[in-house]
Amino acid sequence: MIVLAPPRQSAVPPAPAAKRRSAADRLRIAVTHPAATLTLCAVAGDVDGYTVEIFARRLGAALDGAAPLVAVDLSKVTFFGSAGLRALLDIRAELAASGRALCVVACAPCVERLLAVAAVEPPVRTVPDLAAAAALAGRAG
Repeated sequence: MIVLAPPRQSAVPPAPAAKRRSAADRLRIAVTHPAATLTLCAVAGDVDGYTVEIFARRLGAALDGAAPLVAVDLSKVTFFGSAGLRALLDIRAELAASGRALCVVACAPCVERLLAVAAVEPPVRTVPDLAAAAALAGRAG
């Protein structure tokens, strides 16, 4: 005769609802205008299915400006999923439709991996730092 053991209980109980991090706590985005030709969106945290609405809304707000280039700094991103990539590509398309451009500044390794395996055409333009984005904006303006 075979006797099955009862399922194991997790050693660590789930965090109470009050201690779980909200989407706003998991993702921070600052939008600045370092030059008339450049809007910078600095992103920190996780960009996933849970936070993508915030990501898309804040990047979408950058469309309201008149700068010919929107740079998205993803150097402080800890996770970047396919939902984030889809939102980034949607914003890029909206900018292109109005004669503007998007570039990604200083990708975190998780972003670089996703961009490499996604094989997006045309590729997402990336630059190593804000100075390179400012130079690119100067040529675009």
